Amino acid sequence: MVRFQVMSIKCRSFKELNYKLWRNIVNLYMKDSLTHVYLFYDLIYEIDNTDIHMAVSNDNIVGYLLIWKGPRILGIHIWGQAHSLIKYIPYINKSIIHVYDDSLVASILNYLHSKNAKVSTKCYLDMATDEDKFVPYNPERARRLSIEDLDKFIELKTVQGRRVDRDFAKNIIIKWRYYGVFHDDKLVSIACTYLRTNEVWIIGDVYTHPDYRGKGYGKIVTSAITRDAVNSGAKALLHVEEDNEPAIKVYKKLGYEVIGKKKWIFVNI
Repeated sequence: MVRFQVMSIKCRSFKELNYKLWRNIVNLYMKDSLTHVYLFYDLIYEIDNTDIHMAVSNDNIVGYLLIWKGPRILGIHIWGQAHSLIKYIPYINKSIIHVYDDSLVASILNYLHSKNAKVSTKCYLDMATDEDKFVPYNPERARRLSIEDLDKFIELKTVQGRRVDRDFAKNIIIKWRYYGVFHDDKLVSIACTYLRTNEVWIIGDVYTHPDYRGKGYGKIVTSAITRDAVNSGAKALLHVEEDNEPAIKVYKKLGYEVIGKKKWIFVNI
């Protein structure tokens, strides 16, 4: 029976990650950047908001629990031989748990139920494309959003059911990279990248106003941000609910391919 050493680090600086551990993290990422992009990105760019628990065997990371503490929700990723790390999963806050190995799902659910947490599960597909496979669709019809679009952006987010204040909306327009399609000067469709490394851009927040669907606008904005990703030399990665057949069909037409499937566990939502 293999015994693991569990290491729990509330990251505040790279000094808390010794050189050997950091090299292990880099090696994981470089071997499979699409799988470990959240780990790599959060430990570089979101270190003040990130905790990590690791299962280590013979100085190698064989499992980890990554916890990103967002302003409204926790983003949690559990990967590898991580059964010993389940007890560190927060169960009070709202969170989305990305489970990379189906063998962990039952144990995670049992743990959360034992804490009387309200949970639900959905299955999401990971889809990716690159410069060779990408098939653009009128990306020139979308334009990059700026602070001048703030009011229209907030209005569309309200329709989406995600009320945001001006400071938060301004922050994500600046920090993330949003494209939008306008109809009669009204912002009707958006898509963005919310996480970028040299190797991977993660595409998300694809949304079209209900009154303007069926016109290809979602395909246009996704094409625009995907174009930027692949032109930079990175791969574009997105997540889509397994049952969302219209979106999957659109993404496939843009050259995205299914590369994996994960259970997402929603806590207290």
